[in-house]
Amino acid sequence: MNHAQRHKFLNTADEHQKIIVDMIGDVSQIHGLDRVWSDWVEISAIALARIDKSQFEQREARYLEIVKRYTKEELDQLVQAFAHLVMVFEKNVEEGQLQDVLGKTFMMLDMGNSRSGQFFTPYEVSYMMAKIIMADQSSNIIKNRGFIRLAEPTSGAGGMIIAGAQALQDDGHNYQKAMHVTATDIDSRCVHMTYVQMALLHIPGIVIHGNALTAEQWQCWYTPAHIMGGWVRKLRQRTHIKEAVAPVTTEKAIQVATETGQFQLF
Repeated sequence: MNHAQRHKFLNTADEHQKIIVDMIGDVSQIHGLDRVWSDWVEISAIALARIDKSQFEQREARYLEIVKRYTKEELDQLVQAFAHLVMVFEKNVEEGQLQDVLGKTFMMLDMGNSRSGQFFTPYEVSYMMAKIIMADQSSNIIKNRGFIRLAEPTSGAGGMIIAGAQALQDDGHNYQKAMHVTATDIDSRCVHMTYVQMALLHIPGIVIHGNALTAEQWQCWYTPAHIMGGWVRKLRQRTHIKEAVAPVTTEKAIQVATETGQFQLF
């Protein structure tokens, strides 16, 4: 990303995002930016996933393994950065304008570049795409089936999912009740970023660390909204279209999304 693009991201960021960038940057002086960002989003995901008791011990062990790398002062900064992240989302939800906060922060840290080969679609583009797709399908699916199912086989930071939630909200639907997401990414860092953003926006769904092309699955992250909202039961109830709960559901979602493109409703 060139200097002008980074400057644009910084100019449009709120104060909480700028503080996150500064704190991550400070800790990165010793440990390296790539390592700190990856560790930060993973421990944030683990903290938000503690409601999933079936994977609690395994993830707590991983959490302790990560935090051992940092001093108390460094960990305090990472915790404060997470607190500021929560405040960004609270502000966005209150104002009714959702954003791909982590994707934008990733770019603000100048981590999107040709060397890593990893860029995230600008949220404005994702939102435009979501509006087009949702306008044709979402209301009819919700009316006939109770909720839409969104399949995203290359989730990145989750920007398209957030844009889909925004598009539903703009159309007068409560995305927390009218949408269930199956998101997949081969990059564990993207899995954690997607999970954190979905969890903080209370989006029901499953985030899969896997390969959408081969249908391999290595980890499944169930969002708090998925667990608390009884979505296993809700997915079972859609038997009239012959759907079943995970893992069949997740495999079908991957297949649908892979065959039809990046972003698919069903």
